[in-house]
Amino acid sequence: MILALVLQTALCAGRVTDKAPHPMQSLPKPAYGQTYVDPAFGTKITRVTDRWDGSDIFKPMYSTMPAWNADETLLLLWSRQLGHVLFYGQPTYWPLAFLNPFHPTDIEQVLWDPSDPNVLWYPSNFSFGLEGAIHVLMKQTIKPWETKGYHDFRTPPTNCPVTWSDLLKLGSDPQWMGYDRKIIGLQCGDRKFLYSITEDKVLVVGNEATPNAPIVGPSETRVFLDGHVLDMGLRDLGALQMANPGEHASMGRDAQGHDRWNAVAFDGSPTGTLVSWDLVTKALRVIVGPSTGWPDPKSGTHLSAIATKAPGWVVVGSVGAHTGQTVLDNEIILANVDSGEVCRLAHARTKAGTDCGPKHDQCPWGYWGEIHPVISPSGKQIAFGSDWMGSDSVDTYVVDLRR
Repeated sequence: MILALVLQTALCAGRVTDKAPHPMQSLPKPAYGQTYVDPAFGTKITRVTDRWDGSDIFKPMYSTMPAWNADETLLLLWSRQLGHVLFYGQPTYWPLAFLNPFHPTDIEQVLWDPSDPNVLWYPSNFSFGLEGAIHVLMKQTIKPWETKGYHDFRTPPTNCPVTWSDLLKLGSDPQWMGYDRKIIGLQCGDRKFLYSITEDKVLVVGNEATPNAPIVGPSETRVFLDGHVLDMGLRDLGALQMANPGEHASMGRDAQGHDRWNAVAFDGSPTGTLVSWDLVTKALRVIVGPSTGWPDPKSGTHLSAIATKAPGWVVVGSVGAHTGQTVLDNEIILANVDSGEVCRLAHARTKAGTDCGPKHDQCPWGYWGEIHPVISPSGKQIAFGSDWMGSDSVDTYVVDLRR
């Protein structure tokens, strides 16, 4: 609790916390490895990727998937040309390894181990010379480099059929895992199940006709699925008050250890850029929204609440009209669901797929230019993608909040 209170004070201390416009100013695209100071918000930001081997897209996998390993010494990013690439962390940001052959179910479904900085996990449905690499959870050890099938879900009690309509995956909007027993929510078709990596054990199997997999909270006491809170036996504990459970969201926890579903809400009551639901009490709190003095949420909003060592902190990136002239437009903010603190960190300087003109020729990168911010375990580093206002590449940048 003491650590949580210190972090509540430290991460936003001395940063911009008002709700006034801080218009985005023109800034030349930095070179690879160059650090600049955001003119509007004063934070230090470094460009950490370049166009190696012609790679024109190099960005975090997704806001809900960790970019950093547990001790923040390694950074995992995705390149359209090179696939998944491991980088050394600060200060070098130099490529360490290209993860090939590497065949997760989806480019977003690769998970750093919450406590072991040397291990990655991913569901796979492709055989590439490894025995049993179909419908299997794979374990990737970094040093020494070793790839192996860890659990085969074709076997009882899951009995996943080997068909393309029943791929082993984390669902249509993938989330991370529990922190202790490392419990993951998985599915193959309508078959849903919880699996503990630590125990190498399927804990429960159910059936639900939904494209989503059960999402396990960090505390491993609550599960979220399609707007409902479930217990660890996948029994329904009731629905949350939300108009659309499919909006972009990120599972996290607060300083009290309660699991939190953090989402953008465009419809219904309430609306907000960051609305947080307590999965124990089912109470909601609008952190950033009209009811707390902020404007309506912007398009292209994504959230990341996966800071294992900084409970309660959520980073949010919003594309909006991409001009950066109004509050939250093309901005990255950091908020705390316990204290309600909000600080504004940077302009993302990306066009992405918003307001692209009659022929969509003003936004060359579309979805790939979306911000997709990712918070680090300590909460002190934030990776994000940007096409730098329609430049010749999408790159990864890192906001550094360390003092």
